[in-house]
Amino acid sequence: MTAVGDRPVVYTVGDGAFLYNPIVQSLEASRSHHPPLLIVVFNNGQYRSMKMNHLRFYPGGAAVGTGEFLGVDLSGQPELSELGAPFDMRGEAVTRLDELVPALDRALNAVLELALITI
Repeated sequence: MTAVGDRPVVYTVGDGAFLYNPIVQSLEASRSHHPPLLIVVFNNGQYRSMKMNHLRFYPGGAAVGTGEFLGVDLSGQPELSELGAPFDMRGEAVTRLDELVPALDRALNAVLELALITI
């Protein structure tokens, strides 16, 4: 059960915000409580919020001058679609636009099956 009853919840988040949150604890809570939750992570390999703060607060700072924005590059992150596996969750990576809709259909169906929900 979620705040919206038995309807599935779709959480969309960037990879930077996703990685800067308590992922392990959240995935374990999801496994324990079985909410009908689908997480979609948009992965651009950067913590863009950090870069925007560099630009906003220090427009004439060293990062702008050198082009080196510390804390922004997330290119070494693990494959995010695999993070749910230890929690018995399904993950899928999409790299092409034509893969997106079928992947979302599969993901939503998996969420609905797990939660025994029909829409």
